[in-house]
Amino acid sequence: MLRFCSGWLLAAALYPTGPAQGAVLPPGPGSPAPPRLTVGLTTANRTTYLQRAPPKTDDRGYLGTTLTYQAPAGFISSLYLNHSYNFETLQEPYINYGELMAGWQSVSDSDTYWTVQYTRLFVYGESALVQASLRNDFSASLTHFFDYVTASASADLFVGGTHDFVLTLDASHRFQLPVLAHDTLSIEPTVEFGAGSQHFYASSLGKTSEVKTTKRGGTTTVFREPATPAFSALGYTLSVPITLAAGRFSVAATPSYLVPLHVPAGGLDAAFFYGTLSVSRTFW
Repeated sequence: MLRFCSGWLLAAALYPTGPAQGAVLPPGPGSPAPPRLTVGLTTANRTTYLQRAPPKTDDRGYLGTTLTYQAPAGFISSLYLNHSYNFETLQEPYINYGELMAGWQSVSDSDTYWTVQYTRLFVYGESALVQASLRNDFSASLTHFFDYVTASASADLFVGGTHDFVLTLDASHRFQLPVLAHDTLSIEPTVEFGAGSQHFYASSLGKTSEVKTTKRGGTTTVFREPATPAFSALGYTLSVPITLAAGRFSVAATPSYLVPLHVPAGGLDAAFFYGTLSVSRTFW
């Protein structure tokens, strides 16, 4: 199970019970064949990615749009577009970020679920997003449904302007209640732990300055980044997704509490609450 989203917001569109950040979340054993087309909207008051966030002064949250296709044989693909609510202050385009994903997921009726996928990340303008230096994400995840806990592990290898490797572990337990007819209300307390490198975050904290040169008193432009911690814990997130599934529609509200760890100098190292709201509609 991966987190995106601003990052992995595809989760909210397909099965909105996890953190917002573009991986496909498992449908669970015994579920029918995956839907073929899903459209989702997600809004949040803070923008987080791999348990990192921009300064609060640069971040008023976002609106994300996701279009997802799932083939019964296991092929999955999605398009995600991101709009920052602070785009005018930051002088960014209305759409400042996008993702295009293609991959494969298991579709067997099993207690173990896996995905492999490739995601191309696009950044438009001088984006303040912490993932602005990332370009390619090769990822895989493995989820197992135990009797009382759903546990998953994922790995992401980022190649592009910066190179990073991130591991994510999470565990959750779902409480599901009937509402009306076939509608259901689920509450799923979740804890997530991340570890990895974070050159992408150091890149977002870098500063450009003019430095004098020894030649004729001239100057040159230098971009400096803070020292980056070695592979280490990134932090943990506690969340409680609350999801109402009614026919082809799904609505999810997710309050979360993020505790960052081993943050580079100048980064946001204070814990904070944030929330997301997602709405999705499945076709076919």
